[in-house]
Amino acid sequence: MVHRSASPDRQPAGAAAPREVVVVAAAESLTDADLVERARAGDRWAEEVIYRRHVAYVGWLVVRLIGRHHDAEDVLQEVFTIALEHLRSLRDGTAVRAWLTQIAVSRARRRLQRRRLMRLCGLDRGADDATLASLASNGCSPETHAELRLISDALGALPAGARIAWTLHRVEGLTLDEVAAACRCSLATAKRRVAAGDQRVRGPAARAAGEAKAS
Repeated sequence: MVHRSASPDRQPAGAAAPREVVVVAAAESLTDADLVERARAGDRWAEEVIYRRHVAYVGWLVVRLIGRHHDAEDVLQEVFTIALEHLRSLRDGTAVRAWLTQIAVSRARRRLQRRRLMRLCGLDRGADDATLASLASNGCSPETHAELRLISDALGALPAGARIAWTLHRVEGLTLDEVAAACRCSLATAKRRVAAGDQRVRGPAARAAGEAKAS
């Protein structure tokens, strides 16, 4: 599926340029819209380039949304499997990244909801190894790490929709309009979900700041 690798043109025997260099050079000359058009026509190489071009962004997005590396790997595969199988449904070939973000948000929400149900049943034994604190720069102060740990705990108590909307807006920097598009909800709903996240996070953040001042 996404780990295929096929060059658009067969190289002559004894070609000096490494195959990877040729693939990258050919890919850079094509827009997302070009690649989508070729992939819709059955070009497996174009599918591979779409994957390579966007996998890092989608991968890190999913990690930050769900907070677990192992789960994120599964979700990442799901995202690109769904995307490549339904590429014909993408109306605007220039909007590949936004479309992948929508799929990633949908799959992340499903994973978080499933995890919440398993936790209620006492069946969730996994550990969150990709929290905001663990992903923060090593140059952050101990106080900042403590604050991020509290924020991560607060986000973990939120419903999946609010957690995702807050992360997209406050961590990823998407506008509220972009959050609404990614979550496929109204702007009012996006604002409400982000506000719910703000309310949940505000307490831990303030408490961490107070503890830092007192120490």
